[in-house]
Amino acid sequence: MLLAPTFKDVMVITLYNRLKACLEHRLRKPVAIEPAFAPTRVEQGLAWLPRNRVFEALDLPLPGCPSLGLVDASLQQRYAAFLVGVAATPAPLTDDAERESGRRLARELLSQAIDLGSSRAHEQSDEIYWLAQCAAIASLFADGAQSAEFAGYRQHVEYYRSSGRMAAQVKAFDRFVAASGQPVADAEALSCSADGRYRVMVSPWEPRHSLWVYSPRIIDTHQGTSLLRFNDACWSADVSTWHDRATVELALRKFPGRPAGKQVKVIIDCANRFARLQAGGEIELKDLERVLDAGLERD
Repeated sequence: MLLAPTFKDVMVITLYNRLKACLEHRLRKPVAIEPAFAPTRVEQGLAWLPRNRVFEALDLPLPGCPSLGLVDASLQQRYAAFLVGVAATPAPLTDDAERESGRRLARELLSQAIDLGSSRAHEQSDEIYWLAQCAAIASLFADGAQSAEFAGYRQHVEYYRSSGRMAAQVKAFDRFVAASGQPVADAEALSCSADGRYRVMVSPWEPRHSLWVYSPRIIDTHQGTSLLRFNDACWSADVSTWHDRATVELALRKFPGRPAGKQVKVIIDCANRFARLQAGGEIELKDLERVLDAGLERD
């Protein structure tokens, strides 16, 4: 048998319901924004604009290239097809048709990069760098890491070395060139520095029966570039002796030579890019062959 609620019970229940309703109303009421934190009219007007975001540094694997929205798709497809064709082939290519194809592709890629860079709408686009890098890679395979043609393309990539966003990508490019630019045939290596960075390479050829000439060049395997190379293949390196990690002494002869068989010794400073002559004096490596030829003429 249920007892009827008393007057006191009714009053307690009524008070409880009123308090509950009051609290729920207060919780649903929006909190007023203090005037000091209220957005200004200018802030309200700019609220629709996208916020600036910090771009991540680039460091993508080579020799690939991301999809480029401002570049003709057929040009990107040709570059991808070129990479597939040279994937298992060391640089530079030996097939004349493939080399010419790579050179033509490099020119078109760089031309596209220059066109984008000349446009105010796209002058800050990342795609300019990617086009320059792709052009340099095409030239790397077509002309070789030690060629003047590749050096020209490389300068366009080098421009981005001081860029915080591109710096890591340029370093990745350097590593790729160094790996691709090393000579394939170890038989051509006459000697190398203790740390393996610098190599004295020779290209043997036989100007006459039983007489071999070893045309020398010195390469920096970290950069994949040639420090010293003789234009005249008649210069031959008989012996190379390393004094330290960056200094090598070469014993050179020139065929046929005047006087015949005269040996000339030079010390090459690979780190500072100069040579010390046996007769004394220091000269830049680019002038070494000319000075040696002049010395033979005087003798």
